[in-house]
Amino acid sequence: MKVLKNFLKILAVFFGTLSVLIFVLAAYNQIGLKVEADRLSPPGQMVNMGGHKIHVYTEGKSQNAPTLVLLSGSATVAPVYDFKPLYKQLSDEYKIAVVEKAGYGYSDIFEVKRDVNVMVNEVRTALRKAGVNPPYVLLPHSMSGLEAIYWSQQFPTEVSGIIGLDMATPSCYDNFDFSKVEKMIGLGHMAAKLGLIRIPGVYPLNQKGLSEEEIYQQKLLAYRNAVNIDYIVEGKTVYDNAQTVKNNGDISCPIIMFSSDGKEVGDFWISAQKEYAQANNAAIEIFDCGHYLHHHKSKEMSVVIKLFIKKING
Repeated sequence: MKVLKNFLKILAVFFGTLSVLIFVLAAYNQIGLKVEADRLSPPGQMVNMGGHKIHVYTEGKSQNAPTLVLLSGSATVAPVYDFKPLYKQLSDEYKIAVVEKAGYGYSDIFEVKRDVNVMVNEVRTALRKAGVNPPYVLLPHSMSGLEAIYWSQQFPTEVSGIIGLDMATPSCYDNFDFSKVEKMIGLGHMAAKLGLIRIPGVYPLNQKGLSEEEIYQQKLLAYRNAVNIDYIVEGKTVYDNAQTVKNNGDISCPIIMFSSDGKEVGDFWISAQKEYAQANNAAIEIFDCGHYLHHHKSKEMSVVIKLFIKKING
């Protein structure tokens, strides 16, 4: 009996100490977010969308080719830095643009509808307000593949081509386990609110090709953006978005697809990629690397991308 009492006392002390630590970390996180807000320094334009602002970053001076528009995957906290290893390989010849949607990068966290039509028109409007006009070649990563396909379906004269960066296709979500994803989102949102995101190694970020200041800025954006309301709403609407895109049919613009080995996504991934490539006469190259393949294969992809654009331009 005495042993049990001692054990329960130890448990009580342990959980009491843990609760205090979590409370302290959560309070520190909220104070930190307020202080860090003044340290954020967007490298591009903050475009006023009427109620919230969207960050648009451009680089490169070519006026003879379509602008390359990079579209980030779900929950990428800082697309402008995440894509840097790739666009640095391209901006010597082409103008590139990274549009950070609501809740991403330096853009405002502003709860808005995340159906595919709203997201595509958000990006289109932000580009035009930033003075970046069509035609575009779209480079979507992961979930934004749905946006690129929809964009080409609805506004074909604006899209000269699509270059898929392990991009999602409509059939990817047919057998997706959304209940598991919702649990992960819930736990992630709680962890972010409590400030657990600040623990080193909890939320690893790409640092390849980034300066010390860019690494610091990316870290601040991770603290601010991780599992925010825009990511959550986007995740909850992705199935409906996939069905919308699927019902709109195929696309007519040229397309090439780069695919990962699928291990970080699921067994269905490569077959879905190959299926979409075959249906749309797209060349596909599968790399032996993870989902964020632009961190690992930027040089190899840039060579193929430049040849693809030259072919588009005749």
